[in-house]
Amino acid sequence: MTMIFPLRRALLAGLSSVLLLGLAGCFGSAPPVPKEQYFRLISSADPAPVGNPLSGTVEVPPFQAEGVMGERPLLFTQDNGMKLEQRNYAYWTDPPPAMLRDQLVAFLGAAKLADQVVPSELRVNAQYRVEGRIKRLEQLSGARNGGVIALELSLIDKETDDIVATGIYEVTKDASGPNIDDAVHALNAGLNEIFAQFAADLAQRG
Repeated sequence: MTMIFPLRRALLAGLSSVLLLGLAGCFGSAPPVPKEQYFRLISSADPAPVGNPLSGTVEVPPFQAEGVMGERPLLFTQDNGMKLEQRNYAYWTDPPPAMLRDQLVAFLGAAKLADQVVPSELRVNAQYRVEGRIKRLEQLSGARNGGVIALELSLIDKETDDIVATGIYEVTKDASGPNIDDAVHALNAGLNEIFAQFAADLAQRG
């Protein structure tokens, strides 16, 4: 009589193990969790010098961005921007308003736009300010593989608050393939094209 309960427990344990193995065989192993990826846009380190540089210092605050445009997950669209979706497991290294501002500071500084081009957080006595707004920054997928970036950029005289130059710059670049890496390369090419056009427009200011 004393051997019945241990034997019953052993049988139940064995049946449980068989049942668990059977379920694992039916459903298979869980798929691996995708690896998180982090991307950045990098401006050209050797832009053409601005032909008509400003005298003084230019400050650049973080860009403005509405809603999801300012968030770190990468965006993609399959209908040219009517519907935007966020990528899972793919992020910018920094929020786009800070990332693009930092790259514009580096680009305009290397292009010798002014005596100094600095981020606004330094709170130096700047004569000019560049205001930026992100209007589009997304991967194109589906019928066309690529990336589209649109920025509104303005140079403002801080003493008078006059707009010295302003424009909306939009560039669409085809990507070499459908992957996120390909789209980021396309966006990076578009970013440098926009920055170069903005610098050229500043050189032509009245």
